[in-house]
Amino acid sequence: MLNLLRFFAKNLPFFTWLLLALVSSVLLFQRNPYQRSVWFGSANAVCGSLYEMSSNVTGYFGLRQINEDLLVRIGNIEEENLMLRQQLQRYADADSVLLVPRQYNYQIAHVINNSITSAENYLTLDKGENDGVRVGMSVADQNGAIGIVSKVSSRFSQVISVLNPKLRLSVCLKETDTFGSLVWDGKDPAYAWLEDLPRNVRFQEGDTVITTGYGSSFPRGINVGRVVSAKDASDNNFLSFRIELFTHFDCIHDVLVIDNRLRDEELQINQ
Repeated sequence: MLNLLRFFAKNLPFFTWLLLALVSSVLLFQRNPYQRSVWFGSANAVCGSLYEMSSNVTGYFGLRQINEDLLVRIGNIEEENLMLRQQLQRYADADSVLLVPRQYNYQIAHVINNSITSAENYLTLDKGENDGVRVGMSVADQNGAIGIVSKVSSRFSQVISVLNPKLRLSVCLKETDTFGSLVWDGKDPAYAWLEDLPRNVRFQEGDTVITTGYGSSFPRGINVGRVVSAKDASDNNFLSFRIELFTHFDCIHDVLVIDNRLRDEELQINQ
């Protein structure tokens, strides 16, 4: 205690100057609008720079996880591609296969706005009508399904997210092909519900959920998530599964916009 008092006594001029400087600054900025505006402007500029630096650093370290997810996804695709090639060699002539028109086109877009905490969440992409994007196209990333294009302008498009109760996505259990509707309950952005499944459906925790291809937007086989639990529906004739989503909606950067070239024909015949 005595040493502390000696320290303050020894540095009394400095602490006196510091106190007077603080009081003077408070009086200056409280009573002078111009100085106050200059101060807040400078503070905002500094904070903006710090936020930008923080975002850049966070984005840089997040690339490692994104790259790991990409490598896993690419590995799965290569494995499925190999299996398909083997089946084609067995059951089809190579020349006739090449004549089959490709149904889906893919293009990369960048997410420029995203929400995950609202009751109804949307994304904004930097591609629009000028790039061939149309309402109804599906959107996915390297992990799984993200949503469906709901609005387009000349240069941008809005996507209704899986994290939006208004979107009911047709999905199925990969192991049994039993299908139902994926819907978000407005709570945790990492989970959704697979509803309207028959009560006698066979399942295990960890079963993969994929898109069915129904509805003319998503192709069949896009990953969605995995089953973590089940509960009885309200009428007890159906089950609902809680699904852990594969897509990390809090760190979406690059996505694939998927164009079903036969979508108009499918919609016309379904009408």
